[in-house]
Amino acid sequence: MEISEATTKLINVAWIEAVEKALSDCGNIALTKEVMKAAGQKCARQILDDCREILGKKPETVYELLDATNRRRLQIHHLDSLWERQGNKAHLKIDECACTLVKAGLAKPNPVHCLCSVGLMESLFSTVCQGPVSVEVVKAIGFGDDVCEFYVNFVE
Repeated sequence: MEISEATTKLINVAWIEAVEKALSDCGNIALTKEVMKAAGQKCARQILDDCREILGKKPETVYELLDATNRRRLQIHHLDSLWERQGNKAHLKIDECACTLVKAGLAKPNPVHCLCSVGLMESLFSTVCQGPVSVEVVKAIGFGDDVCEFYVNFVE
């Protein structure tokens, strides 16, 4: 039995909504954060693959990672909001959700969905940092804010 692309999309949208609702309703915020963090780590792999293609090699420093992710944001996604480095901190503020699933119409920004950003950013920066990496979600469209804003603290 073949399933049309439109039907597949509807099934995926319903599945993602159901998972996010179950996580929201489970009453265990620690579990919800861990599950969404793991989901974000999977998305980071795609970003790192794109960065390898852009640089012609795996990013090895924070500067290379930020250069590649900023070029990716400009070239692939046509976004003009870029990462800025401030010492051992990186900052990103964006006016629209940049999630691939949201852009594809498969998910909607919401408080649970946006928790994946932590895993995504921790995973990205951990590939080039020897020390701890922590992510601060200052604002998120899924939390009801008008922008998404993140700080990543790291030790190279």
